[in-house]
Amino acid sequence: MRFDLDRLPTDPVLLQKIMREMAEAIEAERAELKAAKQIVKAQSLTIEKLEHRLARLLRVQFGRSSEKIDSAQLRLMFEEVDTPVPANDDFAAAAEPQPARKAGTRMPIPAHVPRLTTEHRPEPCGCGGTETVICEDVTEVLDYMPALFRVLRHVRPRIACRSCETIRQAPAIDLPLPKVMASSELLAHLVVSRFVDHQPWHRQSVIQRRQGVNIDRDVMGRWSRKLAWLMAPLGDRLLAHVLAAPKIHGDETPVTLLTGEDGTRTAYFWVYLRDDRSSGDMSPPAAAFRFTTGRGSEHPAAHLAGYAGYLQADGYAGYNALYRDPGTKAPRGVTEELRSINCTRN
Repeated sequence: MRFDLDRLPTDPVLLQKIMREMAEAIEAERAELKAAKQIVKAQSLTIEKLEHRLARLLRVQFGRSSEKIDSAQLRLMFEEVDTPVPANDDFAAAAEPQPARKAGTRMPIPAHVPRLTTEHRPEPCGCGGTETVICEDVTEVLDYMPALFRVLRHVRPRIACRSCETIRQAPAIDLPLPKVMASSELLAHLVVSRFVDHQPWHRQSVIQRRQGVNIDRDVMGRWSRKLAWLMAPLGDRLLAHVLAAPKIHGDETPVTLLTGEDGTRTAYFWVYLRDDRSSGDMSPPAAAFRFTTGRGSEHPAAHLAGYAGYLQADGYAGYNALYRDPGTKAPRGVTEELRSINCTRN
């Protein structure tokens, strides 16, 4: 609607009519703009979903562990892409009021953290009268004590008996690693930092030097290998606990193995997982790892020897000997349970 501002009518009634028409036109344009914004928002969500699925397809098709998928699997991945765009009438409805966001609250410091109390008293009153505490204000500040190296001195005095002319001494202490000047607490800290917190040996060595202690990374590596041998029975018990489950998950992943003289080769970690909490099984979940220098079918066969149950793994042919006898094709004690991404393919 256009008007010549230089030739506006002077009749008040006519001017009011023009104003009402202009207000209605503005309101209609606002409704159209709101509807357009909602359409753009819905289309943006669709584009975001498509980009996510495209990135997933690229990882599956060209990633390190690439796996070909057919058209049926493609339809499965895209079946929920279409996002319906509501009609314009839906946008005209009043939006539901959103609940007001609650102000952020400070999380309390856990009660199990040790407390060190320092009392701050004001200067004595100038009148010299008797003072009484009526209440107190407490402010808690989280503190940190840096890790501290210390030396445990085990002294074994030799005691001589003058009467019977004998010499006695307490037996030597039992160290976790013989002839290694490291306590079990230090060894546990090094191993947890390396394999749980992913701190390489050289980085731990740098951290230790800041505290005036120098443990060479090669030394820590030798200690960890000795600890691995010492803890092998615990690893066997852990694998036995995993294999006691009626269903387990299995997978393998390549790792780079240093062979000396700057040479490398590909080795593999095999992991077997027990965790059915989503199905109501409240048994403690656990994961057992095994290391091999190859990827042959003899490795999972040795790891799962005697197991009878369901194995959920990928389509790697190395697991086939667990399900069926290679010669007679007769089923064995392990039942194959495919992952969802392998179901359409197989």
